[in-house]
Amino acid sequence: MNSERFVAAIFKILSWFCPAEIVEEIEGDLLYRFDNDLENFGSTKAKRRLIWNMFCFLRPQIILRNRFTLSPISSSMIKNYVITAFRSFRKQKGFTTLNIVGLSLAMAASILLLEYVDYEKSFDGYHKRSKDIYRLQYNAWHGGKINFESAAAVPAVGPAMKANFPQVEEFVRLWPVGGVITYQSPQRGVVTFHEEKVPYADPSVLKIFDIKLAAGDRETALSGPNKVMISKSTIKKYFGDEQPIGKTITLAGVASFEVTGVFNDIPENTHIKFDFLFSYETLKNFYDSYQDSWGWYDFYTYVLLKPETDVINFQKKWNTFLANHMKGRWQNGSKQEFILRPLTNIHLYSNLQYEAIPHEQRDGDSVNALAMLAFFIIGIAWINYVNLATARSFKRAKEVGVKKVIGAFRGQLITQFFIESLIMNLIAVVIGITIVIISWPYFSLLSGWTIPLSSLYDKKFVVRLSAVFLFGTFLSGFYPAVILSAFKPLAVLKGKITATASGEWTRKSLVVVQFSAAIFLICGSFIVYQQLQFMKYKDLGIDINKTLVVRGPGSIDSLYSGRLASLKNEIKQLPQIKNFTSSTSIPGSEIFWTGGIRRLSSGADEYRMTTHLGIDSEFIEAFGLQLLAGRNLNEEHDEKRVLVNRKLTEALDFANPNDAIGQMLSQQGDTIEIVGVVEDFHQLSLKKAVEPLVLMRRPSAIFYSMKLQSADRGKTLAAVQNAWKKSFHDSPFDYFYLDKFFNKQYELDDRFGKVFTLFTALSIMISIIGLLGLASFIASMRIKEIGIRRILGSTISQIILLLSKGFLLPIVVSNLLAWPIAWWVMDHWLQSFPYRVTIDLMLFPVVGFFVILAALLSVSSQTAGAALSSPSKTLKHE
Repeated sequence: MNSERFVAAIFKILSWFCPAEIVEEIEGDLLYRFDNDLENFGSTKAKRRLIWNMFCFLRPQIILRNRFTLSPISSSMIKNYVITAFRSFRKQKGFTTLNIVGLSLAMAASILLLEYVDYEKSFDGYHKRSKDIYRLQYNAWHGGKINFESAAAVPAVGPAMKANFPQVEEFVRLWPVGGVITYQSPQRGVVTFHEEKVPYADPSVLKIFDIKLAAGDRETALSGPNKVMISKSTIKKYFGDEQPIGKTITLAGVASFEVTGVFNDIPENTHIKFDFLFSYETLKNFYDSYQDSWGWYDFYTYVLLKPETDVINFQKKWNTFLANHMKGRWQNGSKQEFILRPLTNIHLYSNLQYEAIPHEQRDGDSVNALAMLAFFIIGIAWINYVNLATARSFKRAKEVGVKKVIGAFRGQLITQFFIESLIMNLIAVVIGITIVIISWPYFSLLSGWTIPLSSLYDKKFVVRLSAVFLFGTFLSGFYPAVILSAFKPLAVLKGKITATASGEWTRKSLVVVQFSAAIFLICGSFIVYQQLQFMKYKDLGIDINKTLVVRGPGSIDSLYSGRLASLKNEIKQLPQIKNFTSSTSIPGSEIFWTGGIRRLSSGADEYRMTTHLGIDSEFIEAFGLQLLAGRNLNEEHDEKRVLVNRKLTEALDFANPNDAIGQMLSQQGDTIEIVGVVEDFHQLSLKKAVEPLVLMRRPSAIFYSMKLQSADRGKTLAAVQNAWKKSFHDSPFDYFYLDKFFNKQYELDDRFGKVFTLFTALSIMISIIGLLGLASFIASMRIKEIGIRRILGSTISQIILLLSKGFLLPIVVSNLLAWPIAWWVMDHWLQSFPYRVTIDLMLFPVVGFFVILAALLSVSSQTAGAALSSPSKTLKHE
């Protein structure tokens, strides 16, 4: 029997009594201790002596290891592990600093992004029964096709649901209006403001939604006509220190309301915002159909279903009921749909016509992209830790070997290295939270929301942070711990430990993963930026620059026409004003005035739902619209004549704009004539497609637009305000500049782009930090090779290039992996825009080139120091 077979037999026997892990650990110790005896393996007497010595060695080793395996870790052992960890950190200051900086920044970035994502997803979730509340989406069908999809429904649908289905506990209708509200204060005189958030609401609004009352009776505050509830902040604006309950305010100069309640300000994270609630019963004074109309679709309708209601089944039953109820009314492929949409997904996943606050609607895919970005950033930092820890494992090999020889078993070593990872991640969490607290106000400003800092202290955040911390500790500590604890004592103490091909492959694979993520994010941020710039600066087909807009007066009476004419004449006398025009809407505001239009010669089933814009004769010139055919509207003789846009001529099947001139249209019973066709223009942002549009003369317009030709806006504004006071002294002077008003639609998208770009740049920085550490270590490991090459005549540039080659291939592979993924994901994202950029394929190699260049510069900065070292010193390196 030779020595190899003898040793194999010994370990075979040991495996019958001990776990394989213990046998593996003893093997290294045994071979190192009896190396010489095994080499002189000879006579029977020598074999017996060796067997006895081995038995004497193995017996306490087996007992010792089994005892340690079964006994729990003591507090003294933990204390020792912690001390050892800090000693290791102190010895490896550069390694420790890089890891803590990378992990801290990643933790802070991930916390900020996840809190932002959580806030976006929290909209409308603060209502106690938010899961049982649904908004009714209204779809209108004409000719067998969907004509429009609206967030606002009809007033009759809510009562019909509650009356016929026991699943419906309550319903509420909100009809949003705007206008001038006036209060005659005994102390301050007339207090008047133009208000936008002033809906009429059913009394059930206080039952369905969690609206906290500061004053008033919840049961009676909105019961009956001419009652109003006002928010706390608005009370101060109108009443100051006066007691508001029982006081009277006036809306639009035509209706008076008694203040019956005060409610706390509505939270920011909701898609329904209001400062006033007017009682719904007031509408009976003005409209006969305010309760039972199936065609007046201006009412946001919400229903509260009983808990555990099967919504899908309920929707089917409702559809069947509606079809039977409306039998005889729906003809020629026309029908109505009312779809229940969960309250909590409206903010992120609803993009319908007539959303309550359209410029605050967000895209769920974009928000989820930020969550993905958060995990990419922390993942990149963890990869850095794993890479640096495993790369430096060879410098700790002797430490592991010595500990194993004196009795440490593998489980203890794994525990030690896990504790090091835990401490490192704990330090990073503490620093990360500090960074978050300091940067919180700036991040809230950047995101566009006033996210409360208190969210950092709630249970949900603590659970999330603990999960990230523990998962990160395990993920970043597991692989290095396994690698370090697996070293063989005999090989280590003989200095035979070397880097393995599998270890090198693992490190390069991790570099590929982190740079693939970084390159994907860079490409994505560039495409997001290009799309946002495209939408902001594409020709709208209408001139919104240098335009001052003043909202019309609060009420229109018999004197209105004369007062408007007086204002117009005085404004036109100002040298600072180029044009003055009035309209029922302006670019940037959604048009709620809609109606069915068809050619007079077509069938009754061919109505096209069309938006309507009331204008005067100067609107076309003032806003620079292009007249494709026909003429403009006259001031006095065109009440039954209209302009249409190109989109409507196409919808009505005219071959070209000229063919539409002189054609007669049926408009809800009236007959009108097309006298002109204008080129399409964007009433809303490029996130919305151009809709068919009718432009008709409407003297009682509510927006006055003035084109400025003076750079001195302050002087111009003062002159316009003076003219306003002469004509409408009893109405507030409420103005804004049109370009800023229009671009407000892009505000949240701009903020999303800035957030995405900022954190993408941070992910690149963290990747570079890891690359710097890895390059520095590789250079130090090859210091003797560098010295020998210098002596043999290699130049510094050749050595730098040689050391950099190892990092070049993984980054090239990262580019090749990231490019197709980035193209596919971003192309899918762009499909949600009706007007979008085309992805330039040259973007990917350009990004790849700069990433490779940045990586090579980072690596070169570390390898250059080693290459410049004196060969006489490097050859002494141990």
